[in-house]
Amino acid sequence: MKAIITKAYGSVDVLSVENVDMPTIQEDEILVQVKASSVNPLDWRIRTGEMKIMTGKTPPRILGSDYAGVVSKVGQNIKKYKIGDEVFGFIDIVKVKEGTYAEYVKVKENDINIKPKNSNFEETASLPLVSLTSYQALVNIAKAKKGNKVLVNGCSGGVGSAAVQIAKALGYETTGICSTKNVEFSKSLGADRVIDYKKENVLSKGEKYDIIFDIVGNLKFSSSKKILESKGTYVTTAVTLPAMIFSPLTNMFRTKKFKLVIVKPDAGNLEIVKQMVENGKLKGQVSKVFNLDEIKEAHQMSQNGGFSGKLVIKV
Repeated sequence: MKAIITKAYGSVDVLSVENVDMPTIQEDEILVQVKASSVNPLDWRIRTGEMKIMTGKTPPRILGSDYAGVVSKVGQNIKKYKIGDEVFGFIDIVKVKEGTYAEYVKVKENDINIKPKNSNFEETASLPLVSLTSYQALVNIAKAKKGNKVLVNGCSGGVGSAAVQIAKALGYETTGICSTKNVEFSKSLGADRVIDYKKENVLSKGEKYDIIFDIVGNLKFSSSKKILESKGTYVTTAVTLPAMIFSPLTNMFRTKKFKLVIVKPDAGNLEIVKQMVENGKLKGQVSKVFNLDEIKEAHQMSQNGGFSGKLVIKV
């Protein structure tokens, strides 16, 4: 099969399209023919060596966490899925080391769900990581409730665009922060209010929120506490080693909580995502589609930023 191999840590030049052996599945695994994957900032952060503390001396051989495709083979212990099923899902690339930038990927039952009927492979492949991150941040970690005021910092990117849609689907009053050029896009996602950070400073507006979801990482907990309700929660994707070590301890001594979200595969959460898509509450926001042999361009574009939604790899 064709796969994008990561030879070492470094620039986009460490990525190459090569022919490699297909994965061999075990009794509790499923082989999926990948129709589409997507590029997440996690991918190039791993590639550049930024995540070495988690990935070790060498990078995962094949990057990529998201996939949408067709079941090609099932292990004998798999009962829920059959050959030919159209599926989608997310794998923890830090753990499995061989991801979804390939024609085939092997997955576990907790990594997978049936693909939404009303979403094509490219749109569907843009959803797993960003939707699971958003759902787990807002529901599992921040414990948001219907009617809560939620602030999404970075509402036009991959995670942000999913977060706004999911927040609205769950009945939260949602405010987004983005740049001038993405204000209309963010409004189209359903945000109740959009703050243009180039024109307004959210910290000086006087509005308070039950939950602040900081995806960009520049709305620091220390400064944003003043716009957080007394028992509010600040949750961020900006995972750092000091935060991982000290946040559980410091949360013991304050009512305003600081939390980290590290996305995990979860078939149950994927089912909720699927239902939101099929109910018209959530849609994959695809900015551009690349082929496998354009992976260097896709990684460079993701690293440069400046676009809305997700970058998808058509396999």
